[in-house]
Amino acid sequence: MKRKLVSLVLALAMIASLCTTAAYATDTSTITSAPMTLDSTKLALRIGESASLTASVMGCIMSDAVLTSSDPNVATVMGNTVTGAGLGRAVVTATTSDGQTATCNVHVVLKGIDVSAWQGNINWSSVKSSGVDFAIIRTGYGSEMWDQQTDAYFNANYSGATANGIKVGVYHFSYATTVAAAAEEARMCLSILNGRKLDYPVFYDIEDSTQRVLSRELLSSIAQTFCSAIESAGYKAGIYSSPSIYNSNLASSILDPYDKWVAHWGVDVAKYSNPYTMWQYGSATVPGISGAVDQNYSYVDYSSVNQPTTPVEDPSQVSPDTTFKSDTTYPYNFGSNSSYIYKITTNSASRPTAVSSNPSSVSVAFYQKTTGGYLYKITNVNQGAAEITTTLGSLSASFTANGKANGVISDTTHPFTIKRGATYQFKFTPNGTSATPVFTTGNGSVLKPVLTQKVGSSYYYKISGVSAGCTGVYSTLPGQQAVRQCVITVA
Repeated sequence: MKRKLVSLVLALAMIASLCTTAAYATDTSTITSAPMTLDSTKLALRIGESASLTASVMGCIMSDAVLTSSDPNVATVMGNTVTGAGLGRAVVTATTSDGQTATCNVHVVLKGIDVSAWQGNINWSSVKSSGVDFAIIRTGYGSEMWDQQTDAYFNANYSGATANGIKVGVYHFSYATTVAAAAEEARMCLSILNGRKLDYPVFYDIEDSTQRVLSRELLSSIAQTFCSAIESAGYKAGIYSSPSIYNSNLASSILDPYDKWVAHWGVDVAKYSNPYTMWQYGSATVPGISGAVDQNYSYVDYSSVNQPTTPVEDPSQVSPDTTFKSDTTYPYNFGSNSSYIYKITTNSASRPTAVSSNPSSVSVAFYQKTTGGYLYKITNVNQGAAEITTTLGSLSASFTANGKANGVISDTTHPFTIKRGATYQFKFTPNGTSATPVFTTGNGSVLKPVLTQKVGSSYYYKISGVSAGCTGVYSTLPGQQAVRQCVITVA
């Protein structure tokens, strides 16, 4: 009897130990939250070019991340490959099964430079070979002394660029603080052009410190005076400036007819909310040019006869599609199944984008193309309602999906680091199901299981760090795919 009593005491002590140490790591590492990231937050592609994006947490690749594009007419997504479809801007979002997200700004563009006498002699053949599509060339600056303030390299730059098949536009640097001075600058610019053919607009460069103190009404009138004179001469006119000046001194509707070229360096997308057709995003070296030269993206093919006559928020145009409907419009409630497939019927060659308003309850992902449209799969993640919206340009279709509590809840979800040889114990609790889950690690050479023990309705799963690397801990219910519960790095 004494031995049985001792055995009972030891068994009770073991259970108590499991329950009180469920979230205890034997090393001294601090559990820290780490966001999911993409290996690029900005991509620049030409139409037809592709690039891959990989999502990770603390260097561990998230293989369950699904990529979607905010506008498939600009950028399409297939797996982890992003392809330029049409000129414009789009955001590609990676979403994991547990609701983590990360984004990348995708620019589908023509690539160009802007040059002046500061670059000296340019080897335009080398510039063309490097992949430059267009060049914006300075005509000159101000208007006081035309012979001295005409750019000394304008003629050579124009001739060299056009002779090598590079599309050309120009800019004129302004010092004007009066409407009369702006009219004179326009006269000087047109005199320098002397009727030359241009592919890109004539841009009015407004950035001088003397202009920053002018009122919005005056500086806007100055810009309008120059641009109006340029367009009266048969050229397309535009304005170059920074977001700060656009949003203050040039914030006038009288300038809406003119294209905007925005200068904003060191960001993934220009911080200017109004329409713009070109972005000067930084500087870099280019073969054939000594030193760094300004770099630009154009979201409009100005040499195309199909170019828009006025800038739009997204320069790519969505072709009309009179057929766009979902086969699911009423709310969908998950039953014993964990997923559901719905169809979007459309005659568009571009794949619509589907998003969930609450991916922590119901996630959505493209499934496959089918006759007459596209299939999308929604997956039950946890209890809660989500609005599933599928869009193509201005067209959209939505329905509500109600997720049910049916999964395994972990007491630890944030990524963390342990040392080799150290252990950590998880507490997993099935929610809404009586099925027995299976627990695994994604890479047994990095993490190995030490113990799996059921206590009451919960499971205790202890792992040990084996070698340097990172991997996930997964739970799998019968008939369902594995769900990543946590990401662990072994240092």
